[in-house]
Amino acid sequence: MTSPVISVIIPVKNAGSVFKESLSSITSNREADYEVIVIDDHSTDTSGAIARHYSCQVITLQESLGPAYARNIGAQAAKGEILLFIDSDIIVPPDTLRKVSLIFQDHSIIAIVGVLTEEIRFKNFCSQYKNLWMRYTYIRMPETVSLFYTSCAAIRREIFLKSGGFDPGYWRPSVEDTAFGQKLEMLGYKVHLRSDIEVEHVKYYSFLEILKTDFYRSADLLKMTLRNGLRKFLQSNTTSVPSAFMMGVPLFLSSIPLGLIYCFVPHGRLFSGLLFVLIFCVFLFLNRTFWFWLKSQRGLLFSLQMVFYLLLDIPIATVGIIYGIIDYARGRHY
Repeated sequence: MTSPVISVIIPVKNAGSVFKESLSSITSNREADYEVIVIDDHSTDTSGAIARHYSCQVITLQESLGPAYARNIGAQAAKGEILLFIDSDIIVPPDTLRKVSLIFQDHSIIAIVGVLTEEIRFKNFCSQYKNLWMRYTYIRMPETVSLFYTSCAAIRREIFLKSGGFDPGYWRPSVEDTAFGQKLEMLGYKVHLRSDIEVEHVKYYSFLEILKTDFYRSADLLKMTLRNGLRKFLQSNTTSVPSAFMMGVPLFLSSIPLGLIYCFVPHGRLFSGLLFVLIFCVFLFLNRTFWFWLKSQRGLLFSLQMVFYLLLDIPIATVGIIYGIIDYARGRHY
């Protein structure tokens, strides 16, 4: 059976030295027929030159229009039957393209999405936690998902073009891949989760950066939910964020009056303090599967750090949701 030709599509904007490593990892794939298309989203560094050095087809945008628009442009220029989307900070193993090619020999497969590797090069807590969180939220999911995580995701070009591609309303990296996955589901196409396709995400997160990411991601997920219809979301959570984790938002909101009582009603401090601890314990209990999985991956100390991190992250995510509601009401739907 003839293997399909793969078009690897990479949007890039000021990716730095890791982009060279990413392209090198792609060209180390020898057992597949492929092309590499790089869409330079108006970079001010040498990203375009790096891509040309690796003999990629480079499409240069005259203004920055965001990764969603860039991927659509790459898909239109592609010659391959299969479009493989990866990000510019992703390292793929040398057998990745061969695996993708073999998977798509099955003509019933429309689209697939891979997962992040368990191990990454950055050893600080925030980078490790974010990577493990992204891995966990995917490997827990069923065989078919309503997601198209572009760290590594592939789809038949014909279906991609028929679907209309990514929503170019996302002018910055956001939840455009989640939105596209949900679009595919609404159109009746299945995305298969392939945990055997693993890639390394070379992304360093500082404490402030991870909180900022969670803030904007919460706001963007809220806006996407409102655009798609809140009723649909309430019927079925098709995002990668577990419903048990989302419960942290109403639980946090319910704890705000307790904080006010603790601060301003001295004789109510014991009761409000105990009730706050109980609420947080309920949240941890709801997410016990993740806690135990994290403990099995990185040990007790790391999982305890996660508990303290969530004490700040849940409020930040809640504020992000509130910001998203206000922004949406003001007419900013992206």
